[in-house]
Amino acid sequence: MAGMDLNAMQGQMDPYYAAGLRHMKEQKFKQEMSKAGDMILSTQEAVVDKELEALSNLDEDDFEKLREVRKRKMIAAQKEQQKNVLNGHGRYMELSDQKEFFEACKASKQVVVHFYRPSTLRCQIVDRHLEALAPTHLETRFVKINAEKSPFLVEKLRIIMLPTLLCVKNGKTEHSIIGFDEMGGSDEFPTSVLALVLSSYDVLKYDKDQFLEENNIDQDELEADAENGVNKIDMRRGPAIREGVNDAAAADEDSDSDAEYYEGLDEIGH
Repeated sequence: MAGMDLNAMQGQMDPYYAAGLRHMKEQKFKQEMSKAGDMILSTQEAVVDKELEALSNLDEDDFEKLREVRKRKMIAAQKEQQKNVLNGHGRYMELSDQKEFFEACKASKQVVVHFYRPSTLRCQIVDRHLEALAPTHLETRFVKINAEKSPFLVEKLRIIMLPTLLCVKNGKTEHSIIGFDEMGGSDEFPTSVLALVLSSYDVLKYDKDQFLEENNIDQDELEADAENGVNKIDMRRGPAIREGVNDAAAADEDSDSDAEYYEGLDEIGH
């Protein structure tokens, strides 16, 4: 459900969930944050060294001006990244209860929430992709929550299929990516395709040119195929798909894998 205010929704949650279900282990959390922070600093130092080397070729006056501008930007970026790391960015983590869901969505500007079930194979595929994205996209927090243990969220957010990726921005739901249709409908999609889809909902920064380069796709060829009605990267992104509904595909595909999506969901929330 796009546009839902999660702060308002939290007030409707059963007091049992709101008051007593949080069991986060503080020491483990600190250790994970420390590992993420070390990795971030190492990557950031390499980027800064490269930029300073390029700036050294400029005239002295230009260099000083640019150096000050870059310095201010880097300080601001470092503060933002440190804040994000403290809020759990840089690691793909599981939320222990529904209360933590609301806390995560309040603490971070951009959150991708994976509603999953341990026995669902495609949820495991999503896990692998989000594990890869989390360390390289510190602007976004990546978390997952067990749908079977989150009946309130499942009902209020209308989670009808697993896996579902909920895109949250500034405390409001932007979009739900339901199943794999937006990534081409196949289990064998690359992580870059998921990154591109997430970026289209402004919950992740990802350059289209970077995507084309990583997947060896020619821009002119892609545009020509689009004009001729050919889907080069097999990403069905029509209006119905963007709303999380693919009636045509559902009518055409009555497979065991689709049945796996729905298995057990009729029991959730009851």
